[in-house]
Amino acid sequence: LILGTPGAGKSFSVKREILDCFLTTVDDIIICDPEGEYFPLVSALHGQLIRIASNSEQHINPMDITIDDYLFSNPMEVIANKSDFLISLCEIVVATVFLLREAVIDKCVQSIYKHFIENEPTPEKMPLLSDLQQELNKEGEVALRVANSLEMFVNGSQNLFNHRTNIDMSNRIICFDIKELGNQLKKVGMLIVQDTVWNRVSANREKKKITRYYID
Repeated sequence: LILGTPGAGKSFSVKREILDCFLTTVDDIIICDPEGEYFPLVSALHGQLIRIASNSEQHINPMDITIDDYLFSNPMEVIANKSDFLISLCEIVVATVFLLREAVIDKCVQSIYKHFIENEPTPEKMPLLSDLQQELNKEGEVALRVANSLEMFVNGSQNLFNHRTNIDMSNRIICFDIKELGNQLKKVGMLIVQDTVWNRVSANREKKKITRYYID
C-alpha cells in the first residue's frame, strides 16, 4: 500500500518496483491500470496489455476455466468457484438475485461445464455467456429475468465479454487497462478482471510461483 499526496510520485515508485521485480525475480506481475499509464513500461518489457473497453478487439471470456485443473485436480471445486463467480456476475446485472435464482444459475453452470468436459474440452470450445443465457432460457419463468438481463451483454451494445479469450494470458507481465470502461460496465468489468486474476493466482499457487498484483 503506497500512500501520498497527488504528484508525490506514487505511480512512479510502483513502476520502479515493478521493473526491479521483473529484472531480479521470476515472479509473475499483474497490473490493474485505471488511467492507462502503465502501457509504456509493460510494452518495453514485452508484456501483455489488455485494453478493456466496448470498442476493444481484445477479449476476456468470463466463462473461462482451467481445463487441467478440472481434469487433474479438483473438478467440483473448479465448477463451484465458477458458479459462485457467475452468480455474483448475474447479481450485478439483475440487481437482486434471490436464492431460488441462485439455485437455477448453479444448475445451469453445472450442466454447461458437464457438456463441455464430456466433449473433448479445448480452449476453442470454451463456453460463452450466450451459452449460459440459452441454458437459463430452458429453465422457465424463474430464470427468465436473469436470461433477459444478460441480453445486453450477449447480443447488445455491451457484448465485449461474450467472446472467447484471444490474448496471451500466459505472459509473465499483464496489464489490464480499464481507463475506457464506462459506468455501465464498471462493476461487471472489474468483477471479470478479478476472476481472471484469481484464476492466474490459483494456477501459480499450484506451481509454487509468486504472483504480484498491483492496483493503482
